[in-house]
Amino acid sequence: MTTHGILPTRDDILALALGPADIDRTHDPADIVLSTHAVQRYRERVEGVSRRLAARRLRRLLASARWRSRPLPWTDVVLHPGAVYGYSPDRPDVCLLLNGRVLVTVLSRRFLRRSAAVSRAVAR
Repeated sequence: MTTHGILPTRDDILALALGPADIDRTHDPADIVLSTHAVQRYRERVEGVSRRLAARRLRRLLASARWRSRPLPWTDVVLHPGAVYGYSPDRPDVCLLLNGRVLVTVLSRRFLRRSAAVSRAVAR
């Protein structure tokens, strides 16, 4: 935390509000519920495969994911209370958003980049 009248940075504020970024949490992939929304978002945002294959690939990502209490910098999302963000070394371009035991949604770098470009174009 900064001192001597210097305003704290965003990272300082997040550190106080959220605690450490890395959390020692393991999730048994078999215990995680894949929401229909998350499976559909995987198909739209990561790869256009069948629902069954998307679910299988999500299970594999869940099994190898490292969990964080806040997203990596490329994952430009609004923080949600109780949510944890998973990143698998198998697909470092994919973010799994877990709330409790439910996989809520799936984000990808490609999707976020494309969304930002559309937002910029609309703003012009």
